[in-house]
Amino acid sequence: MDGCSLQHVFRSGMEAFSKRRVLHPRESTAARCISGCYTVEMGAHSVLCPNGDYEALQFHACRHRSCPRCADAARSTWIDAQMQRLLPCAHFHTVFTVPHSLLALWERNRAWFTRLLFDSARACLLQLLADPRHLGATPGILMSLHTWGRTLSHHPHVHCLVTAGGLDSDGAWRATRPGWLLPVKPLQILFRGKLLDGLWRSLEQAQLQLPQWTTAQTWQQQIKSLYRKHFNVEIRPPYEHGRGVVLYLAKYAKGGPLPADRPLYLRNGRLRMPYTDHRDGRSKILELELNEFISRVLWHAPPRGVHTTRHAGLYSIALRGQHALAASALSGITPPAQWPKPSPPAITEPARQPTARMRCPNCQGPLLRTAFIRPRTSQTPRPAHQNGGISLHRPYAPTGPP
Repeated sequence: MDGCSLQHVFRSGMEAFSKRRVLHPRESTAARCISGCYTVEMGAHSVLCPNGDYEALQFHACRHRSCPRCADAARSTWIDAQMQRLLPCAHFHTVFTVPHSLLALWERNRAWFTRLLFDSARACLLQLLADPRHLGATPGILMSLHTWGRTLSHHPHVHCLVTAGGLDSDGAWRATRPGWLLPVKPLQILFRGKLLDGLWRSLEQAQLQLPQWTTAQTWQQQIKSLYRKHFNVEIRPPYEHGRGVVLYLAKYAKGGPLPADRPLYLRNGRLRMPYTDHRDGRSKILELELNEFISRVLWHAPPRGVHTTRHAGLYSIALRGQHALAASALSGITPPAQWPKPSPPAITEPARQPTARMRCPNCQGPLLRTAFIRPRTSQTPRPAHQNGGISLHRPYAPTGPP
């Protein structure tokens, strides 16, 4: 039985799946993009060699955050950006998890709950590490949201990459004790308090959309019981450099819950997917009905406009001056008395000819775009400056030789 791609699975089962229930606009957009990526549904353009040696039709990518086919370029860009931001020091890997009893609220308030989760995790780390009993300094924090487990289950949690040290009030670098960041128990208690306090206040102010047949009083009773529960907060051993964790996070920060190389086996309406169980390290097979598999994938499509990666402390834009001081202290370079202000970007005239993204395989000359096919789906057109100065909704007439 040969493996198939996620796109093939969606194109095979979306018609039947959409008849079973009404899709949320977030799910509908993700399904349309995954199914139509690099097909005529996303539009296309023809390229022509000015010398007449080559002509071809190229289909467009969907560029959706849940599409594994579009993830490679976005993942490489994301990794490069994070590597430039990381300080040359050891990093701790911490994980904050939302209790499963709150998933019904998460489902109906994704954007709001995502902000609360990020804010709670960031505030806990900054508050405890600012305490002189632990570190007494401001660290750098990179946070990435994941909402799935190995079996595509509902498992919202945020990964935090924390520097093994920070910049104190005197501008000096202060390192943590070897192999020690924070005591886990106080971090769990503080995270539980901040997360549940934010939920309680939002329920009092009627800011949340509640599940059917429930009331704010019902959820307040649930929150009271959660104050006596254990919250899952992990602090993993430090890494010599944050590169390994960044590469791990990149697999999930871009491209959705399934990588493009994950083998999927579809037969008789059932799908089988191999995975590695993190509890015992064994390779196992997950078998699901096709509709259940599609439902699990679409559940993890992020809401529009919600950032799944954030920075805090020395890694935030607001503290870029302190970040430069910390980098200088770690590199042993004396920082200047005043950091030079960045020069404004140079203003250049837009190119009159389209940008050549490919070259002719015969003469190695630039290929020009000559005609465009509109997408079959209703998508917001990209600005002309993001397409080499050419509008995707107006054919381009080349000015070069025929």
